[in-house]
Amino acid sequence: MKTAGIYIHIPFCENKCIYCDYYCLENRNSDIDIFTEMLQKEIELTAKDHEKDWIFNTIYLGGGSPALLSSKSMHDIIHQLKKHFNTAANIEVTLEVNPNETTGDKLLSLKNSGVNRLSLGFQSLNEGLLHTLSRTHNPDDCITIYNDSRKAGFDNISIDMLYNIPGQSVENWLKDLTIVSTLKPDHIATYPLTLEEGTVLSQQIDSGEISSVPEEIELQMFTQGSQFLTDSGFTQYEVAHFSKMGKKCRHNQHYWNLEPYLAFGPSAHGYDGKKRWWNVSSLDEYLSALSKNKKPISDFETLSYADRFNEAVICGLRTNKGISTAVLQKHEHNRSIESSLKKWGNYMDISNDTIRMKPGHYHLADEIVSEMLISDC
Repeated sequence: MKTAGIYIHIPFCENKCIYCDYYCLENRNSDIDIFTEMLQKEIELTAKDHEKDWIFNTIYLGGGSPALLSSKSMHDIIHQLKKHFNTAANIEVTLEVNPNETTGDKLLSLKNSGVNRLSLGFQSLNEGLLHTLSRTHNPDDCITIYNDSRKAGFDNISIDMLYNIPGQSVENWLKDLTIVSTLKPDHIATYPLTLEEGTVLSQQIDSGEISSVPEEIELQMFTQGSQFLTDSGFTQYEVAHFSKMGKKCRHNQHYWNLEPYLAFGPSAHGYDGKKRWWNVSSLDEYLSALSKNKKPISDFETLSYADRFNEAVICGLRTNKGISTAVLQKHEHNRSIESSLKKWGNYMDISNDTIRMKPGHYHLADEIVSEMLISDC
């Protein structure tokens, strides 16, 4: 029986950040109740067609700002999933929460509704950098929501942090990580701010209104930040993810291990091991389809051999689990791969069974992967 995950996209947001390119909507909170109703219908319709022998051990509610939903809505959604799918007794249920968008009492209610893991979107603890990102919280809000989450009984808390923010220095970044690590979270995710085409931030960079961080500074932020967190007792189990013992994000591991996951909500993507599909990126179209008892799937793609091979390489070398040598040996042109392994051998641990990046060298993963990718031709 395969383990699998469930991702739910909640498209509502109080204020969309200028760097965000996820599908989310401001000023549509009045649609939350009908969305919750239609989301439960999507779960029911999907379950009718679900014939896989999977056991679901993770649920991840992202957005947007999923904490805008009421505790009752959260309970109803989780109950609907458990009613229609084979879920594990120890299922991990993660909710993304931004500072200043909830209270201690609501956190307690969310925990009682079935949420048992929080992903707190600090992003930065520097007030000026938060302003640059158009975040609406301040550093004190971050500390408050963390302490309130602990008081509510959450014993699995992740904190999201961003580096490569315009105006950020290596010293700023390490100071943030120092403060975050002293809070003693169970997990920390560190992401580089990426300039997504069409976002307000990208336009500001293109116009020269603000300046991006030089590549060499970004690299220093990554390498020094990774080393600091490792020295602070966290395990870097993926390029951007650091955890304490037993606190890895099980949901994200489905993605990296190329395990299946179902997806619900507008713009959400699902995967069954051979095929990917995605929902319409429109709340109105999503609600309309489900009101007619139709699943809101926009399109799908069947992965080729090269697609599956390349994803195995990309995901494998990003994690401390590595990639199985059996995957590489199946490839008919493995001489070119052997050449790459020989070239980069000093930066990898290579055994008979597994190839993985050595600690401290994850910054080379993308370059190495690019030389190992294949095409269908």
